[in-house]
Amino acid sequence: MILLYLCSFTFASSVFASNDDVDNIFVTTEEWEGYTNKNGTGVYWDIIKKVYEPLGIHVNTKLLPWKRAEAVVLNKQADALLGAYYQQDNELLYPKWHISIEDPLVIIFGTSNIQKGDKLHILSFKDKKIGWIRGYGFEKTLFKDIPIEKKELSRMQSGLLMLKAGRLDALVDYESNIEPLAQKMGLKLGQSYTTKELEKGNKLFLAFSKTNRSKKLIKLFDERMEKLVASGEIEKIYLKWGHSKKKFSKERYSKD
Repeated sequence: MILLYLCSFTFASSVFASNDDVDNIFVTTEEWEGYTNKNGTGVYWDIIKKVYEPLGIHVNTKLLPWKRAEAVVLNKQADALLGAYYQQDNELLYPKWHISIEDPLVIIFGTSNIQKGDKLHILSFKDKKIGWIRGYGFEKTLFKDIPIEKKELSRMQSGLLMLKAGRLDALVDYESNIEPLAQKMGLKLGQSYTTKELEKGNKLFLAFSKTNRSKKLIKLFDERMEKLVASGEIEKIYLKWGHSKKKFSKERYSKD
């Protein structure tokens, strides 16, 4: 079954990858509730469809674990990776416009495991067991040069259960991912756990594979985003999904 799935995915992607026409776009990412839902709805899907579908470009979507989604785009088996950071030395192409500014990155830990109080520092997690989603690579950024025992997860649900069972000392993820999931699982984070912000949110991009198709799709993306931001359409999409006007104002969608 797994082999069949991989073969069908490779076949489907090879069809569009060899075609420079831009009557469709194949976008992959992982599932983020409210942003990239399984049924094709969500903030990010809505924005991409608003960009391309009025131009007659059909949007194809595929949810995969983050590391696999990234590999698929790098291997030119999909057009774009949704939710990527901008990196100058990356093997991907980026439009001028980003698609979002992520929520703050937070760390959640049992109050009995880590030093409490305002003096909490990243070094407080030295030699601790810390989990995050596979492919996020926090060992190269947040915890660079800090000895920790990392645990890469396929699903944050597993991480929360491991934290509850004492098999992890802490979890790192985005605030908008962890808190709704914890509520759904019946975990009262404010009572048994402490949540601390590690860093402000970064800009997220629709990052494209290095193909001629991508150059055309990027040009169209920037042209459409310019108009959609100016008209307030992007802001309306965020408001539709319950985000504040202040958080997703036009000023945050600059080219800087």
